Amino acid sequence: MDKQHLVDLISSSLINESQNLKSRESSSEIINYLNKLNLEQLRTMSKEFIL
Repeated sequence: MDKQHLVDLISSSLINESQNLKSRESSSEIINYLNKLNLEQLRTMSKEFIL
């Protein structure tokens, strides 16, 4: 998977799981944070959602 695909996957999972993320601003903060991570960090994170 490429980085953008992982960012999309993880951010949508985080947004769906969290009840506190009701504003669009919070969603973009998560996406910005994920975009700053390297590919290996994103892969590790995505494995946590799969398990």
